Amino acid sequence: MKTIKEKLPLILATAGTLVYLTLIFNNNVWMDEAFTATLVKGSFASMMERSMADTLPPLFNIWAWCLTKLFGYHTLTLKLSSVIPMIALLYYSALRIPPLYNKNTASCFIFTLFAMPHLLACTVEIRMYAFCLSFVTMGVISALYIAKKNSKKDLPLLVIFTLHAGYSHHYGLISLLFVWAGLLVFFISKKEGFKSFMIYAFAAAALFVPYLFMTVYQIKKASSYFSTSQVPSAEAFLSSLRFPFVTNITPLSALLLLSVLAAAVLGSSKKEGLLLMGIYPAVLILSYLLMIATGRSFFSGRYLIPSFGALWLGFSILLFSGKLHLPEKAAPAFRIAILLVLVLAGTADYAETFREEYAGDAGGMLSFFAENIGKDDGYIIFEDEYQIEWCLRYYEPELRKYAPENLEKIKGKIWCFVTPEYAGMLDEMPVKSYNKDYKGELSFDRYCFFVYELEKQDDRR
Repeated sequence: MKTIKEKLPLILATAGTLVYLTLIFNNNVWMDEAFTATLVKGSFASMMERSMADTLPPLFNIWAWCLTKLFGYHTLTLKLSSVIPMIALLYYSALRIPPLYNKNTASCFIFTLFAMPHLLACTVEIRMYAFCLSFVTMGVISALYIAKKNSKKDLPLLVIFTLHAGYSHHYGLISLLFVWAGLLVFFISKKEGFKSFMIYAFAAAALFVPYLFMTVYQIKKASSYFSTSQVPSAEAFLSSLRFPFVTNITPLSALLLLSVLAAAVLGSSKKEGLLLMGIYPAVLILSYLLMIATGRSFFSGRYLIPSFGALWLGFSILLFSGKLHLPEKAAPAFRIAILLVLVLAGTADYAETFREEYAGDAGGMLSFFAENIGKDDGYIIFEDEYQIEWCLRYYEPELRKYAPENLEKIKGKIWCFVTPEYAGMLDEMPVKSYNKDYKGELSFDRYCFFVYELEKQDDRR
């Protein structure tokens, strides 16, 4: 029993690895994933050119591009680009957190990495969020070593992790800026080691000069992305504030939020735990202040994901590393009750993520395309926000999209894809003037659409 307890962090890290791996053997992607997947398909120069036309730093794209060149361009390889950094974080936490605190703190935190809302979904997604989260969290662990153990080697590590996080996502840098600010206050009050800290801080700042030029360039190229004149609302703020705790079961979401608040209140003797939990609301407040000041809306709740590692590490520290403000006999029962809530939330989240990853697999759609789509075929589509169109650029890159008014330019078969909410467009011109041969309904990931082959009324093919 003692041996199991001693090795529990590593056991849970291995369990988390297996959980991640069970979710990636599918061919489902959604719009954002398809965007990233198509971006990294071509040459390095092409990938960088498209990355510069985006609004986010390119490090994850470079990483995913390298993986596809080493192991082949495939959905599994692309999903591994997110999974591998999270697996590294699991084992990094298992090795480095126990010397700082204890095995229970490390075990609780590692469990949250594959059990709490959104963390599974972002880990198996072809996007930069898990990649960024892993480096932000490693940076947080290094900061704790600097403050608690006076670790000299962790200052350069913190610089490295900050660079990786910042060049992955703007909100990775923002999250760690709060950590650097906390260390600045720490060294000012401590006085000893301040000079060494400032040298590394200036070195990190210098290494971010290319990032600043790149960001300015990207904003100019994609200015329309930041031009939405939508004043942020209190409802949107509160929705983002509860985002880390939202499961697909509303009462369970409320129970998880209450559990975290209870741990924060009753475990508040560990101030660093509260500070780490405070990073994500600080990031959120800063974002809303900037939106109010500029009159623009650019924030999404997903931008908080890089700070989720700090949130759950702070929570684990409060729950297992400090003395709870409870009678001594009540503390174990409280911790067990909280762990039970975590298990319930993790079970619900895994079931939902598994359903999303494997329900509506793209296999049926790809088989239909292989059997029916020809070289000169083209399609028109009626949908919302170009989501299926982006995915088809990944699944069927040779199938070209046309505007409805350009149907005459299609040399091969004319395909019409229609999502259920746009079915009425079939009775609009110019589609109305074509015979429509219904081929069935196709689906993948979160999308479904009806398929028609269009034929001229005076020339049936």
